[in-house]
Amino acid sequence: MYNAKRDGYGNGANLAIPSMGEIEGRMTVLEVVAMTSLSLLIKDGDKHAAQQALSAIRRAMRLKCEDIKLSSLDADSAIAYAQELFEATFENMGREATKKIAPSSKRRGSRRSIPAFQS
Repeated sequence: MYNAKRDGYGNGANLAIPSMGEIEGRMTVLEVVAMTSLSLLIKDGDKHAAQQALSAIRRAMRLKCEDIKLSSLDADSAIAYAQELFEATFENMGREATKKIAPSSKRRGSRRSIPAFQS
């Protein structure tokens, strides 16, 4: 998508179409934001809240797909992707819960004076 501020300077005509890397980067941002938001909003193990959220996401996706006039096949594919993202979030939440409950038993030498942050 053309962005006048970004693409209007210098040789902007060839920059108007984003590269595959830019698109990939933006998709990654959206996936990370979505997964982080879902994991913060839904408590671990709250299946009722998870089902409600998934139903709301499916409804919103159906409406958005209709708004942008996607074919039914493309809409189904988009909704399936939303389901995959949702399931990956809960799988990741399960792994994080397991890490908190059962930390690694491996000794890593002396204790660190600076806390190690997980990414």
